[in-house]
Amino acid sequence: MGKGQLIGKGMTAEVYEWEQDKVLKLYFDWVPDQWVKYEAMVGKAVYEAGVPSPAVYDIVNEEEGKGILFQRIYGKSMLKHIENKPWKLFYYAGCMARLHVKIHSCSVDKLPTQNEKFTHAIKASANILKDKEKRILGYLESLPAGGKVCHGDFHPDNILITDKDILAIDWTNAYYGNQLSDVARTCIMITTPFMPAGTLKVTLLFSKILKGLIYSTYLKEYVKLSKTKTEDIFAWMLPVAAARLKEKIPGEEKWLLKIIDKELKRLGV
Repeated sequence: MGKGQLIGKGMTAEVYEWEQDKVLKLYFDWVPDQWVKYEAMVGKAVYEAGVPSPAVYDIVNEEEGKGILFQRIYGKSMLKHIENKPWKLFYYAGCMARLHVKIHSCSVDKLPTQNEKFTHAIKASANILKDKEKRILGYLESLPAGGKVCHGDFHPDNILITDKDILAIDWTNAYYGNQLSDVARTCIMITTPFMPAGTLKVTLLFSKILKGLIYSTYLKEYVKLSKTKTEDIFAWMLPVAAARLKEKIPGEEKWLLKIIDKELKRLGV
């Protein structure tokens, strides 16, 4: 027993084969032990709550550092499916909405609360928000709480599709709270203007069209299935956009500030 071939690499870890039905996410040595333990705890909590997600087994110690054993999922990301078959975009956006509704049917109290997550992120951008910070935090307090599982980073590249199932991965940003805050964050991520430097203009245009279609189809299907109102989702755009500033995504700051100013005016905050 031990790690097999390298099958993936990210910013914080490498992923290796482990036996037939597991993978080892082996963290680089600069990643704190408490972060590894936190990710394992979150993964177990959401899986045990019935969320469609990979099972989490154990934390293991290798010579190179600590790692987590996850269930191996044989499939491709939804983003890859859309890139390979863009004409099926509407189908995949609908699948995305249905999975999100299913996630939001689950409850768990072992995760950070929505106010903890958003308050911390908004305060981290106080130098950008300036006098808007207190107004946004005050508005956040007025929004309804909840006890539903929220992914916190739900987009097509964090959704895996297998022959039999569809499930969400990468739960490090998960929290529990009002599920509509999670939908609002997904809407922000789908419509981001960010594109890698050097992207051709024709690619930018095509990407903008695809993003718009995914956004409108996903949102319409989520509203229909969850029997919620679009305006209740949009009520979360202000704190979600403000919290997003902390991530410092290239090309997003001015765009997010425009959303924030628009929402402050619309809401009369």
